[in-house]
Formats: sequence, C-alpha cells, structure tokens
Amino acid sequence: MTISAAPPRHARRVMWIVLLAMPTALLVLMLSAPSLDLRIQAPTEHFYVVTVVAALATVLAVAIVLVSRVQPSARTFFLAMAFLSMAAIFLAHGLGTSPVFRNPQTDEEFLRMISRLRVVGYSAQLSLSVSAVFFWLSTIDFRDGVAAWIARRQTILAVAIGAGLAGHVYAALWYPALIEWAPIGDTAIAHALGLTATVMLAFAGWRFYQSYRFGMLPLQVAMAISMALLVQAQWSMMFGELWQLSWWMYHFVLLAGFSVGVVGLLNHARITKDLGAIVEGLFLRQQVKAVRSGDPRALVALGAAVAAKDSETADHIERVGDLSVAVGEKFWLPDDKLTVLRWAGRLHDVGKIGVPANILRKPGALTSAEFEIVKQHTTRGWEIALRSGVLAQAAPIIRAHHERLDGAGYPDNLTADQIPLGARIVAVADVWDALTCDRPYRAAMSQAEAAEILLEETGDHLDPDCVEALLTILGMHGYARQVNPRSEAA
Repeated sequence: MTISAAPPRHARRVMWIVLLAMPTALLVLMLSAPSLDLRIQAPTEHFYVVTVVAALATVLAVAIVLVSRVQPSARTFFLAMAFLSMAAIFLAHGLGTSPVFRNPQTDEEFLRMISRLRVVGYSAQLSLSVSAVFFWLSTIDFRDGVAAWIARRQTILAVAIGAGLAGHVYAALWYPALIEWAPIGDTAIAHALGLTATVMLAFAGWRFYQSYRFGMLPLQVAMAISMALLVQAQWSMMFGELWQLSWWMYHFVLLAGFSVGVVGLLNHARITKDLGAIVEGLFLRQQVKAVRSGDPRALVALGAAVAAKDSETADHIERVGDLSVAVGEKFWLPDDKLTVLRWAGRLHDVGKIGVPANILRKPGALTSAEFEIVKQHTTRGWEIALRSGVLAQAAPIIRAHHERLDGAGYPDNLTADQIPLGARIVAVADVWDALTCDRPYRAAMSQAEAAEILLEETGDHLDPDCVEALLTILGMHGYARQVNPRSEAA
C-alpha cells in the first residue's frame, strides 16, 4: 500500500508569509502616504532600543560560540561571528546617541560629537552588511580542506575579528574622525551595500529553511525567520527617513528578528539540550543534496551519519539492510525491489538525525514527551527520503517501519496488510538486530532469548510470515515452525 502524503498546509504557509511580509507592507504604506510617516526624534529612546537589540545579538553570539567550542566547525564559527559583528557594530551605533556623549563641554568635544553622529549614521548599515557576509559564509558549502582549516584556527580568527570589531567601537565613540572618511554614507554606496546584504541574508535564510525541512529543529526555523526579518530591516534602513517612523521601523524589525532567534534558541535548548544539532541539520542538507544528485557515496555517508547519531553502529545498519534483503529474497522480490529494501533497511532511521542525541542515548526509560520526539523520526525520515530522489521509493517503508499489525504503531496506526511489505520486513530485521546487540539500557540477548521475544511479538506487532522467514534464514527452524500461522488459520 502506498502511503499518501499528509494534507498540504497551504493555509499555514500563507499565514506565515503574510505575517513575515507585514514590515514591508507597513514600509510601503508609510512611503506612499507620508502623512502616516510620523517624525519621532528621541535619541535617548533610540539608545535603549539599540542596546536591547545588541544584547539579544550578543546572547545568540555567545550561545553559538559555545557550540563551536564543543563542535569546531566553519559554519558555527561564521554564525557566531555574524551575531558578534551585529552586536558590536550596532552597539557603537546606539552608544553614539546615548546621554553620555550628548553634552559637549568644549568646542573640541562638540566637533567630536558631530563627527561621531556621522559615524553612528553609517554604523547601522555597516552592522547589517558585515553580519550578512558572515551569515552567508555560515551557510555556503566549503571544500573539506578549507572547512577543516577554518575549524582548526577558529580561536585565532575569532580573536582577530573581535579585535577589529572592538577597534571600530572604540574609534567610533572616542576618535570618530579616524573613520569618518568612510564613504558608506553616500546614498549610492549605501544602496549597493544594502542590496548585497539583502541577497546574502536571503540566501542564508533559504539555507536555514532547507535545514529546518530536513532537521525539523526549532532553532533552524527561528534562524530562517530571523533572516527574513533582517532583510526587511535592511529595506527600512535604506528607504526610511531619519527619525521618521519608517526609519524607526528597522530598529524594531531587528529587535523582532533577534527576539525570534533567542526564543528559538531557548525553545531548542528546552527540547533538545543539544545546540549542536543546528550543525547536524546543515550537514544533512549537504548529504541529501548529494544523494539527490545520484552520488552512491552519499548514501553511505548518510547511513554513517545515522549510525553516529544513535547508539547504534554502522555494523547495525548494514546488518539490518542485509537481513531485510535476505527476507525479501524469501518472498521472491525482484532485484529492483531488493535494492530499495536494502537502502530502506540501512536508512530506516534516517529521521533520527533530527532527534537529540541525549534522548537517543538515554540509558533509562523515556518520558512521554521524549517518546513523542522520538516518534517524529518516522515522518521526518519519510520526508527526507521523498526529497532525495533515489530514496523516494523507500519512503513508504521508512515511514511505516514502526507500525504494528494490531494498529497500535505509529505514525499512521496502520493495520495488517495496510503496512507495506517492505516495512514489515525491515521491522522484523530491526527488532532482531536490536535484541541481539548491546544497547545503552541493556546487554545483548542470546539468539534463543531473542527468538522467544520475536514469537511473543508475532501477530500483534510483527508479521508472522516475515518472522518465520527470518528465523529460517538464521537456521532456527524449530522456532520458525512455532510461528506457522497457516496451521492456525486452518
């Protein structure tokens, strides 16, 4: 039986598109109706808003830095630098309008204040432009050698970049004349930078969204939303008039963008306790892209990633694939079906890429909430397989390998013959190998003990014909004869 796709969620997508497009709609409205574009000249309030934005960016930068220390990666490094550069340069933008610098006592201080305000004016554009470059770098595909070089030297690179950012803040606030000459304030240059930043942020947002589709992790979708909001903040910065509501809007859109990121971060931490999964999601995107292109090595790499994620080993997924094919041969399946069955057996748990490692490797019983997270790996794996070309034929098997004959399985509560034969075969092979191998919560069983468990699960959970075929292949003919569902039917 072919599993039909879940109902399309067009209404939800339209709702999100409308919500995310609201800043642009408001900007267009204010620019087309100048009477609505109110003037609000409030330097002190500007300082407070900018400080909060910079603080949120700093929170995200620190979190990603912690991830990069545990899991050195070019992507996490550049992601951390994106938030750090946004926080530092934007802080200079805000501090320049703080009360501390608005009361010059001498002519020299007055001239410095004027110069500082010029620098403050372009620091906002600079913060978005520099962070956009880093966001873009965090989502492009580096060659393995380049990525490894960056990962090994990320501390030195971070210190150098941090020093440059600190130098900019210091000069902008106390020696603005040193950088006042920068032509960023020129309209043509500012628009060119804004357009470049828009393209880079949009590219990064699309990549984060792709990661979310594969990993289904809250931080990934939060990052995609943040990028969409940063793009619109860029537009408001480009076209809004100083101190007008259209200009103020970019500050609040930035605030919303980073707030979404922080909320996603906190939600991700609450659910997964594993911030490094965002890197995993990006890695999976690369693997699925390679699988889609027909690269057979990518299937092996994807299987290795699944094995590394769980407490299982590469040997486990190979054995499940081999056992599935052996059982399939007992059913006289043609070669093309056996090939699909082999890859379904090897990658039936591909959806576990998006499940936190601390849950998969938990030695004790899972809580109901944790089990709900684990159950999602069947539909996530199905979606990944559907998008990966060569694995598409295995998608129904991957989705249904935790269904039960009595309808008590998941995710669709299928019964008996509603469950694809391939899924019934993989389920038996997977259960057998899990029982006969060491797990975090118990030692491996003997073959006799495992056979007894299989017999107990036959009928309600496992397909009798598949169990009989497997036990026959393993040479356990005595146990195989005990299955014998045909005699019971007679």
